[in-house]
Amino acid sequence: MIVKAGPKDLPFQDNTRLRSRVARTRAARPGVSQRRQPSCKKGRPVDRPTFLKEQFLTLRREIEETKARIFKTLAFGIAVVPAAHYLAKVYDLDIVLYATPLLVIVVALLYLSENHALMRCGRYILREIEPHFEGVVGWETWLEARGSFDPRTVDKLLSVCFYLLYFVYFSGSVFLATRKAFAQLGEVTPAALLGAYVAIGIWFLIYLFRNIRTSTRTAVDDEAPGR
Repeated sequence: MIVKAGPKDLPFQDNTRLRSRVARTRAARPGVSQRRQPSCKKGRPVDRPTFLKEQFLTLRREIEETKARIFKTLAFGIAVVPAAHYLAKVYDLDIVLYATPLLVIVVALLYLSENHALMRCGRYILREIEPHFEGVVGWETWLEARGSFDPRTVDKLLSVCFYLLYFVYFSGSVFLATRKAFAQLGEVTPAALLGAYVAIGIWFLIYLFRNIRTSTRTAVDDEAPGR
């Protein structure tokens, strides 16, 4: 009587060979998922046009998100400062009233950070992407063109509006805080507090004038027009 050996009766080595053959057969079939051999795109070479395109699209999306955050920051600043004064008056929170001028500075710093992020993206497009395409005027190159028409008018008007907003809100906050201080703390302490507010406010206003950017060009670019 002859008994045929099944797969389970084969020696260990034969079972190993059988499993390896099955694995190779499954690997050759299209559409079969391979858990232990995932497709990896890491280290794949990318040609320059594709890289520049991806960089440009990513930066344009970042610019859109940054502009949205700028308007949200302005809306937040317009709403939160009067709300802080209201809460300080209703609940008699003197510390909130005295800290409101600093809150205005914090909102201004948030706006300044988004302004720098916006110009940083535009500067990279202007200097690192658009020069690779000859015979075509890119968007950032056109924005920096100098002539009778100023493409940066919108950015400049937005900066002027922010300067006015900062001045009005900071001055109003200082007025309300010092009036409360003079009514409760005598004359010496409120006078010192007023002096500190004025010094901080003037210093930060100068800082804003020097750091808010309305152009991707810098003084270095103006000195080297061929760049």
